[in-house]
Amino acid sequence: MKKPNVFYILTNGRVAAISKKDGAIVWEVKLKEYIKSAMLTAIGQIVSEGDKLYIGISGILLCLSAKDGSLVWKNELKGWGYNFVSMANTSTDAAGAVAQAAATGALIASTAG
Repeated sequence: MKKPNVFYILTNGRVAAISKKDGAIVWEVKLKEYIKSAMLTAIGQIVSEGDKLYIGISGILLCLSAKDGSLVWKNELKGWGYNFVSMANTSTDAAGAVAQAAATGALIASTAG
């Protein structure tokens, strides 16, 4: 499988694909298109696996297409509340999982201040 030339960010209720070459935004999605919640600026988590992005934010899980950010599915986790959603990457790529964990930790640390 060809490695994508982008990486993905989640911030302030938006998900974007960013070019590794020059930092340009390749595509961007405002999550309020998919979620009707005032809490979308809360801390969330993003996991990339294959051609899918899994987003956990405000107690809701989303699966987006990594190609364009379109919604694949949504699970509102009814009865679970609206807190941080922690996810595990099930990929067998250990280096990718470590990098994902480090990026998540850095994001949380940068917004906690």
